Amino acid sequence: MQKVLIIAEIGCNHNGDKKLARRMIEEAVKCGVDAIKFQTFNSEALISKYAPKAEYQKKTTGTEEGQLEMTKKLELSHEDFLELATYARSLGVIVFSTPFDMGSIDFLEKWGQSIWKIPSGEITNLPYLERIGAIKCKDKRILLSSGMATIEEIGRAIDVLVRNGTKRGQITLLHCNTEYPTPDKDVNLSAISDLRLRFPEIQIGFSDHSLGYTGAIGASALGVRVIEKHFTLDRNLPGPDHKASIEPEDLSELVKNVRRMELMIGCGQKIVTESEAKNKIVARKSIVASRKIEEGEVFSEENITCKRPGNGISPMNWYDLIGKKAEKSFEEDQLIEDSRFSNQE
Repeated sequence: MQKVLIIAEIGCNHNGDKKLARRMIEEAVKCGVDAIKFQTFNSEALISKYAPKAEYQKKTTGTEEGQLEMTKKLELSHEDFLELATYARSLGVIVFSTPFDMGSIDFLEKWGQSIWKIPSGEITNLPYLERIGAIKCKDKRILLSSGMATIEEIGRAIDVLVRNGTKRGQITLLHCNTEYPTPDKDVNLSAISDLRLRFPEIQIGFSDHSLGYTGAIGASALGVRVIEKHFTLDRNLPGPDHKASIEPEDLSELVKNVRRMELMIGCGQKIVTESEAKNKIVARKSIVASRKIEEGEVFSEENITCKRPGNGISPMNWYDLIGKKAEKSFEEDQLIEDSRFSNQE
């Protein structure tokens, strides 16, 4: 089975603080993630001065300021991002960033980014999709979040990417719900199977905004190829996304349990495994004498029964054995031996 790519979404949870971002990188690496993702944006290119906050943003950051003012506090300069990305790569993890405006796409393309995350809010942004779709880079990969989107909108976005030069095999569609945090009843993990049926040429992943790590484990059991999870050092920090993010202890558990689930999923076929094969004799039963049987006596329900161990004649041969004469004598509980039947393996 292909290894699941586990992404710690630092996003804007660094609150614009480079030192905090560096600590977050270190903690995420300790947790065992494969990749770290930031968000790159110019607030004024992203948000109109008239744009209201989302309800979850009002709850987490108050109503005194607008979305633009809130978001300005969360920006990282390009220089700070490059320094942090270099540091993260030195620790052995993949680093990339979600661009939220055209200038940020240009910056990340010049930097040499190969993994491109399209957030749910841009899935209907035609110029943005065309720009990402047309990018030519080595090992290109697009992660397309599907929060708030209908099947038709997802299909149109994929078509735009493909028309502009991206191959379907380069796209991973992330099942996602754009509520922070997502209520359990709205996580809808079964939609992963629906997306796989509707878009068979495209890998499916999961961008998890629910609390804890249970949703991510469930998604891994359904065979997703990517798991993205918002990460914070402290859910009580100020900022819009901390409440819907996972702290280091739980992120570590998420990684550990996804890796366990990868092993548990197995080969996809019902087989007898090496670990269980040795238990057949102990757990299964054989046909044995229920009392003393004399040579030549006819086997019947009165003189045979089924008991452990399972290294004799299988009880599946019960009616074939009944009515035949014993080839030798047997003591009570002794395995029945008969040249006309093979012992179980």
